[in-house]
Amino acid sequence: MKPKQSRDKLTTLEIKPNKVTISLKEETTINKLSKEPTIHFFVIATIIFAIYGISSRNNNNLLEVDQREIDARIFMQEMATGQDLSDDQREFIASRYVEEQILVREAIAIGLDNDARIHDMLAQKMRHVLSGDVIQPTQMELDEYYQNNIQAYQTIPSVSVNEIVLNDLDEIPTAAQQLLKQGASADEILDLSPGTAAPLPNVNHVDLSNIFDPEFADDVFNAQTGAWVGPFRSNRGQHFLKITERTNARLPPLEEILDRVRLDWITQEEEVRLQEEINKLWDQYTIIVDNANANANAK
Repeated sequence: MKPKQSRDKLTTLEIKPNKVTISLKEETTINKLSKEPTIHFFVIATIIFAIYGISSRNNNNLLEVDQREIDARIFMQEMATGQDLSDDQREFIASRYVEEQILVREAIAIGLDNDARIHDMLAQKMRHVLSGDVIQPTQMELDEYYQNNIQAYQTIPSVSVNEIVLNDLDEIPTAAQQLLKQGASADEILDLSPGTAAPLPNVNHVDLSNIFDPEFADDVFNAQTGAWVGPFRSNRGQHFLKITERTNARLPPLEEILDRVRLDWITQEEEVRLQEEINKLWDQYTIIVDNANANANAK
């Protein structure tokens, strides 16, 4: 039987080839540390961080898609066609959605999002988000808005006219001229001089100015009802107008145009509230205008 080794000879354990020597005292310390919860947490956190770092390096093109968005597109397609989609059709829609997201990401990566039209679309969408819920005015608010905007609701004078266009750009036959002076009917005049006739109902001064010119519009509105006014020459021929009915300017009562006034109030109020929300966002930013490029181009 071999003699027992003394305890002193067990105080160290040598591990080759690195020649690492661990004393019993050090071993006891490691055992204690290994039982500390804080150490466990630190080790686990380090491992997770390392795994995440490796994963991030290997997944630079990771694309997360929302299944709800795909389902919504499938639902909209089924609503449009009125029938359930097959598995292949569903897969096609999902593939197109993923393809769209990939293209959007790549477009952003090369700066295609820096486009005035895209910025305008995004701004308009954000305005819609900020505008919030539709609001409704009280009767008092409607009355006040109506009184403050009376000019917007007051109608302007208008006329209904008959128009004849005589094809002949030269002098009109004397008999036809006499009928024009007498305010005869369009049919009687066209019997003597070929052309066309058509009514122009409810036209105002601006309408006639756009169709013809302001001077001719003045002549028509200053003429007596039933009298032919003209000629106004164009490439179509010679135009004559005769007023058949006049409508004076008037202010419709609120009850008559209630829906219109309500919509106008809502539009204005939403615009005011929207601007207030935009101003709040504005206050959160520090604006710096970079004139470096402008100054460089000016030189």
